[in-house]
Amino acid sequence: MEACRYDSKKQANQLTLGQVVSLFLAFMILFSSLVNSLTSANFLNLPTYTYASLAIFLASIILWLFVAIDWPSLVCLICLGFLPEISYNQVFELSFGNTTFVFLFFTFLVTHALQETHFLNRLTSLAINNKWAQANPWRFTTAFLAISLVIASFISPTILFMIAFPVYEQIVDQFGFNRGDKNASKLLIALFSTIAIGTAMTPINHISALTAMGLYNSAFNVELTNGMYMSFAVPAGLVIFICLYLSLRWVWKLKLSGVYLTSVRLLTNIPKADRKEKWTVSIFALVVILWILPEVLKLFDLQAGLFLSQAGIAFPPLLGSFLLAFIRIEGQSLIHLDQAIRKGVFWPSMLLVAASLALGSIMAMPELGVVSLIEHALAPIIGQLSPLVMVFVFVTWAGLQTNFSSNLVTVSLVTTIILTNARTGEGLPVNTGVIASLIGFMASLAFMTPLSMPYVAIAIGSGWTNAKDCFVYGLWLLLISILSASFVAYPIGSTLLSNLP
Repeated sequence: MEACRYDSKKQANQLTLGQVVSLFLAFMILFSSLVNSLTSANFLNLPTYTYASLAIFLASIILWLFVAIDWPSLVCLICLGFLPEISYNQVFELSFGNTTFVFLFFTFLVTHALQETHFLNRLTSLAINNKWAQANPWRFTTAFLAISLVIASFISPTILFMIAFPVYEQIVDQFGFNRGDKNASKLLIALFSTIAIGTAMTPINHISALTAMGLYNSAFNVELTNGMYMSFAVPAGLVIFICLYLSLRWVWKLKLSGVYLTSVRLLTNIPKADRKEKWTVSIFALVVILWILPEVLKLFDLQAGLFLSQAGIAFPPLLGSFLLAFIRIEGQSLIHLDQAIRKGVFWPSMLLVAASLALGSIMAMPELGVVSLIEHALAPIIGQLSPLVMVFVFVTWAGLQTNFSSNLVTVSLVTTIILTNARTGEGLPVNTGVIASLIGFMASLAFMTPLSMPYVAIAIGSGWTNAKDCFVYGLWLLLISILSASFVAYPIGSTLLSNLP
């Protein structure tokens, strides 16, 4: 759901001039592909099917970046079915039938059930309403940011921000900050940046990482699990969070010296947890455990670990969704599937995921010639880079693009290029699985511009911060994130997951 970047203006019936130009350009590219197929014109001296594949890829990227994410995804799927040797059954199998798509669908249902309870507010209340946090303003701020990091690791970032923002407003009111105050601005930027960091640390309910992992799994038929991803993403994320905290104190110089806490009590009127909440939280915890358990059980060569590994990442949320719909408390199911599907699943993002998975898989098919084209054109250039420089280039590319465009489009574009290069004859001198994951990791770290994520636009629109502060402080964090991904995450990942191609 973090891919929901397109605001109501972009979804309105009236198109802007830029959108009209993008539409015209995208459809001209697709039309040129049709003309090329009918006349065998061999545009750019490329085989018909190679040119068609590249045209669909380029037109889809333009539409996703500048127009919308929902109906262009359907256009992409329709066009893919016209490619030679590709049937619509294959397109549907690679998109809606992909394990990643199924995983996201059921994960949205399980997460929606958790969001319908008071559990997240209760967790935040426990973190900030205790003696340690209440001792001084810096401890209070630390507790607030730390619990936001934890919750962000398994909740959609935009939804979490909407939950945390009212708490933030109460905090700055208690601290005596007003709109326009630099300290209030720095604290708000720290809040949504912390949420972004937590989002990058795990693939649980986070589309960017999951899409990158799904593209890799489809390309190499090797399962990159949640536990594998977290083995290097969590350490790198913690390094970024620590650097954020240190920056907040000694680089950005948030001033809390004039703040005197007497008793800042927030979220104190939360109803006592009922049976429904307890069951829902227990089922969600079970799902998370089943995601991580296979990596532990395989260490002991237990049969249960083998079963869970073969069942795949979609099995735990499927089981959780069943339990939530089956278990009844006081005559009511924990969730009503029809309502959860309508309210809990963000379908525009799901369509984009489906189209990205199909597009990435089809682009990598040797018979379409795109792999050979890249092998002759880009592979020599990329091949001259040292492994460390190559990692740094792709990580930086993903980090910059995601802060100015859609995170899912970033994942689709950058991951497809790195995977297509990796499928060439000589391959790449790096761990492709780890780099693909790091592209998803960086695509979650969006905190510079209103275009990057909805919560940045909401924060700027609230008056508590401004676009300049977000850009300056966000750029600082982006540089830290690039360094952490390149010099912390990749070395750890390439060492622990050296068996991955």
